[in-house]
Amino acid sequence: MRRTSPLRAAVAAILGAGAALIAASGCHDAPPPIDAARLARVRFTDVTAAAGIARNAPTYDAAIADFDADGRLDLYVGNHGTGAALLHNQGDGTFRDVIGTSGIAPGGDQHGTGWADFDRDGALDLYVAVGAGRALATKANPFYRGDGKGRFTDVSSVVGATDPSGRSRALAWLDVDLDGDLDLVLANYASPNRLYLNRGDGTFEDASERYGLARWTATRLAWADYDGDGLPDLLLGGTAQNLRLLRNEDGKSFRDVTREAGLEALGGSVQGMAFGDYDNDGDLDLALSRGADFADGVVDDARGTLRFAFFAHDEPDGFDFVVDPSEPGVSAELYENGSPVAPERIRCGDTPVASPRFTCDARSAATAPAASDAIGFRLWRDAEERPPCTGCAPQQSWRLRWQGKGDHHLSGLVRRASQPTPIGLQTDIPRGASIWRNDTGVFTKRMDTKDGLPPETAVNGQAVQWADVDADGWLDLYLVDSGSEGAAARNVLLLNDAARRFVVVPVESGATPDSGAGRAVAAHFFDYDGDAKLDLFLANGWGAPPFDRGPYRLLRNTSDGGHAIVLALHRAASPRDGLGAWITVDACGRRFTRYDNGGTSWYSQSIAPVHVGLGDCTRVDMVEIHWPSGAGQRLHDLAVDRRIDVTEAND
Repeated sequence: MRRTSPLRAAVAAILGAGAALIAASGCHDAPPPIDAARLARVRFTDVTAAAGIARNAPTYDAAIADFDADGRLDLYVGNHGTGAALLHNQGDGTFRDVIGTSGIAPGGDQHGTGWADFDRDGALDLYVAVGAGRALATKANPFYRGDGKGRFTDVSSVVGATDPSGRSRALAWLDVDLDGDLDLVLANYASPNRLYLNRGDGTFEDASERYGLARWTATRLAWADYDGDGLPDLLLGGTAQNLRLLRNEDGKSFRDVTREAGLEALGGSVQGMAFGDYDNDGDLDLALSRGADFADGVVDDARGTLRFAFFAHDEPDGFDFVVDPSEPGVSAELYENGSPVAPERIRCGDTPVASPRFTCDARSAATAPAASDAIGFRLWRDAEERPPCTGCAPQQSWRLRWQGKGDHHLSGLVRRASQPTPIGLQTDIPRGASIWRNDTGVFTKRMDTKDGLPPETAVNGQAVQWADVDADGWLDLYLVDSGSEGAAARNVLLLNDAARRFVVVPVESGATPDSGAGRAVAAHFFDYDGDAKLDLFLANGWGAPPFDRGPYRLLRNTSDGGHAIVLALHRAASPRDGLGAWITVDACGRRFTRYDNGGTSWYSQSIAPVHVGLGDCTRVDMVEIHWPSGAGQRLHDLAVDRRIDVTEAND
């Protein structure tokens, strides 16, 4: 049986009052359906270059926060081993990379990052999740204490949250036990997840076993108070048992409630996860997307280059392709497990090569490699040239294979080639999205790519985000399409048509630029210029080398939309965030509910104000906030299209 907490009772009372308010106002009728004119009002302008942050990098993910308390939101981008960037918002539309003077070490196998004021000194701190050398090394996740002015000190050696053997991926800051101090959860690939409880004295206790998290491994996580009992719950993705929903039991442990919550039947390819009240009924619904981190594939770019990535196991795998006989041969660039393959593992025909970037001439390739148990790439061609059809010109048939026992992730380029045929590869990528309605803590699928959502949602769904981009009071859905190695993909933005359906926003809106040479990986909505509209930062650096470098995209929201209120929450226990707070906004007979979980996305977590779209309403009647401490707070008669700072206080 579910317990009844003061917060749960308060939320129930709010919902009842909200329903009465809407009924009494006569404003409960659904708005007209979305038409072409409304779609045309959604516009985003690419300001990446103008903002001074245009670059290609293996971006993986980003985290957003006002790290120096100047009132403007900044960006941290980890860039996965190629040098992180700390992008300071200058207030004039530009950003400046200040990592060189920040005290943050830019290197390392960085995955997720998260901002939090863990020591309640009023300054934001930064935690960085790094890998462990494919489980072959030990390490310490960097932990930086901020001074509130832009300088950071590495305190990882003294706080006790280093996760030395974990292959750290995603992270989240949340107050698990509601003691006023933010705790840390790490999702670890192929190694136990971690929960570090904040002791409140600047150190952490590893409570992973006691809370039941160490039994799981994961690559993604999201969190929210899905059942409205005042305690933050966890949603894990990428576990060996598929998606798992873990309910917080009185702040003392987590219990797997996946089955009773209606999510047990979901398969193992869920990548994107986001909580949000899409139907405006006051509780948190769930958006999910299916996809694959990596998948076998070979792409013909129609300009004479094949781009490939695949996993090889114990059988020879690869692809066949054709070459025009007038060509002197092919050139190739080959990688194994993310690094240039050792030359001694490559043969052109039966001839060793000197470099992972090499030319295999047609004459050498005509000699098939001798039988061998050696691990490596084999590149050769049929000695006889054959026409593909009667009357057609002859062409050369070539073969690329990897052989050797064990698991290997291979990727690369083959130039002056075309018409690839996969051999032994699994080229099907899980695709699609679904929306699940929350009814008193039980989720029911309302629509998915096969039923109710537009066909454009059949993406390789790496991440999802809820955001009211047109400020009409209904949360819209953004899907990140990670495509495949070597082929640019394009994300999808869907407008929420009053929870009746979702409508694809045209490419011409500018909200969904292609991912360039990399794979799209994450999307972050935030108001970087202070105009109360949600702008968008995209990371496009996921994939296997050499396809892991994509462009940053900063898109400014220039839509002709409704009004909004932006609430920057400051807890009494920690003056720099409102993580775990429930917010309801009453305006013009409508009620909107939001939950502040820092915008957890894919690997990272941000600290940013809560944005609430209001449609045509130009005045807010009341904002009610229920803080994690149990305190309630009301604000009345507020102006719109502005940021309002709210510090926790009892009514």
